[in-house]
Amino acid sequence: MTIDVNVKATNEDFLDDIDEIIEDTMVQIFFLQPEDEAALEKAKEEAEEYTALFYTAPLSLGEQSDAKCVGYRVKDAGELLAAPKAGKPLFVDEADLDDALRALLIERGDQGVILNATQAHEELEQFFIAIGPSNVNAFDHEVLAGLSMDKIMLQSGFPEHGFDEIFPAVKTISDAMFRPEHSIIARATKHALSLAGLKK
Repeated sequence: MTIDVNVKATNEDFLDDIDEIIEDTMVQIFFLQPEDEAALEKAKEEAEEYTALFYTAPLSLGEQSDAKCVGYRVKDAGELLAAPKAGKPLFVDEADLDDALRALLIERGDQGVILNATQAHEELEQFFIAIGPSNVNAFDHEVLAGLSMDKIMLQSGFPEHGFDEIFPAVKTISDAMFRPEHSIIARATKHALSLAGLKK
């Protein structure tokens, strides 16, 4: 089983074909990443209808989330300062990770995931990095080789990339690490399940 932690948006074809996608790929759980209130309501409706779908909620809209919310999406340090300590993991796009937000995440000791990562972010010890077809080639071979499997989660970035494109990215990681692809997938899946509270 594989978990895709970064589905940017769904579309009709994806929803119509979700059972086939699950059958044809190893991706069986999808984390939707809505960025505004309208997208959050859509994600909630879809997650209620499809057991394989979960979602994050923008931190400012956290009170509108339900049981299928696996974490909160954070955009900047001001937003994080204005919110109480989250009881769920935080999801941060690397493009939003400036010095102020990074320092605050370190200070608070939050757990979470850096989406669309292009570097290891070792200073964020309690954060995983999400790697997939859109960003795996941003890493130097030596950096990938030095990564711990305990730092990695997997993402597609759908709809820009298909779910089957996760696996060539895993092969790139595997070739750099000299670790079996199935081990990388299994470890990434375990981390995502545990972080999201889907497995104790």
